[in-house]
Amino acid sequence: MTRRAGRLWFWGSATAALALHALLLFGGEGLHGGGDLGPHLRLIQRMGDAPALRNVYPPAYHALGALLAPWVGLALFPKLFALASAAALIGGFRTFQRAAGLPDAAAAIFAWAPYTFALSWCLPKIEVAGYALALAALGQLSRRRYPALALLVVATFAVHTAAALFLGLCGGVMALAQRDRRALLALAAGTLAATPLFAAHLAAGCTLAQALLFSHGDYLRTADRPGSLANWASLLALASPVALGAALFGAPALWRERRPVALTCGVVVALYLNELWLAPFGARTTLDLMRGLTVLAVPVSIAAGIGLAKHPRWAAAVIAACAVWAIGVAALVVPGSCSVRPIDLAGVEALSVDRCTFRWKAPRGRTLRRESPALSPPGLPARRAGRG
Repeated sequence: MTRRAGRLWFWGSATAALALHALLLFGGEGLHGGGDLGPHLRLIQRMGDAPALRNVYPPAYHALGALLAPWVGLALFPKLFALASAAALIGGFRTFQRAAGLPDAAAAIFAWAPYTFALSWCLPKIEVAGYALALAALGQLSRRRYPALALLVVATFAVHTAAALFLGLCGGVMALAQRDRRALLALAAGTLAATPLFAAHLAAGCTLAQALLFSHGDYLRTADRPGSLANWASLLALASPVALGAALFGAPALWRERRPVALTCGVVVALYLNELWLAPFGARTTLDLMRGLTVLAVPVSIAAGIGLAKHPRWAAAVIAACAVWAIGVAALVVPGSCSVRPIDLAGVEALSVDRCTFRWKAPRGRTLRRESPALSPPGLPARRAGRG
């Protein structure tokens, strides 16, 4: 695949994939999302009424919603944010791919990562924007643009805590592998610049675990639940066997030729598998085998791109096969991959969100709990069923 052909395949893949994201987001009437969309909307309302930190969840989504909701409407904002985040995620990976000198085919395959379409289906999924910033930051690290790297670390902490921790881990490994002291200093500076956010939560009486959303049963540390391996068929479909096969083929070349990137990819794979290696300790995070497919798409796309660079005649066919698979998965698997319900905007105002944990109470004191995609029942959720 020539350089010009690679660019065309990327832009074609990115454009078509974003069109599919838009179809999932705007294809139905009304606002639908997961159980945590309501509390996020309530925090947006309260941020608009009087700007302040009222929860340990990073405030960027709520602040942006408070600014834009009066113009676009509270129901439309989550959809617009999700579409912009999907574009930013593809763009963030593209930034890293080009900065690291990786093949264009890697970015074209990443655009069709099947689980990202579930992130558009199951709003709000703010993690998409967080991982977009993290990937862009890794691109700045590769280009040795240290001030931009530090600023992106701060921005990631303001958007999504888990994505910021992911960035710190991957950025640290890459900087060590490249023996880049300045990159380590930039990561540390960005982290230190973000500490006032956590200090504010500590000053409000929250514990450090709560401030980092790691209190038991909170956003990053789950309560006891069955493993996501029970949904192995959906896991495999949303991971894309086509991309996985290409990644296994390209992994040896990645290790031989791009050692710092390969080491970072290995760390990401280990992070993805945390549900398995934490199991003996009785610990769980929300980044289980299902939700972790977001980060798994990074090393898979990189290794697949490296493999296709060695056999350019197969590149177009593999990218096309990834696209066809993703479109089929979006129609057949994504609707059953998570719980989606109609959101009653009138009832959002009655929600009470806890100050130090991302938990909330509905009217009449009934506590709502997040639902894990791996535990959602199969079949069409209310969003599809309501279309008739």
